[in-house]
Amino acid sequence: MASLNKQQKRAKRAKAKARQINIHGRKPAAPDDDLGEMGEPIPQYTLAMFSKMRDAEAIGRNDMLLTLLTELAGIINDHPELLDMENADNEAMAATHLAADMLIDYRMWADGMDRDTAQAWLTDPQFISDFGAALDSYRQTLDAQEDQGA
Repeated sequence: MASLNKQQKRAKRAKAKARQINIHGRKPAAPDDDLGEMGEPIPQYTLAMFSKMRDAEAIGRNDMLLTLLTELAGIINDHPELLDMENADNEAMAATHLAADMLIDYRMWADGMDRDTAQAWLTDPQFISDFGAALDSYRQTLDAQEDQGA
């Protein structure tokens, strides 16, 4: 478990990231809702990822997490400025922080949770275990793709 100071820093980063991607404090929107009435729109790439995650979550948590990891890799390639390199030791850590922020934002969007409830969901030991398993599976898929390409 991270120290209280690290948890507070992560919470602060998550809050800032939520503001950056314009979904802080919003209620979940139906995919066809006109978001122009709600203030600044949620970026289309975020909505698309959240919709795919919701569809995958209907199958299972592992599928939702694999969808997050796959989609997030593409988003990072297209929008590298989303990585918070100032508060991370390396790009992998920055990507992990962004994934955590996106998961919190996803839960807020999908279920209308408040930030504290979403963060509690993210720190559940079973969720952490599931995320680790999904990350291992994702890395194996990447390794297999590299082996086929080599």
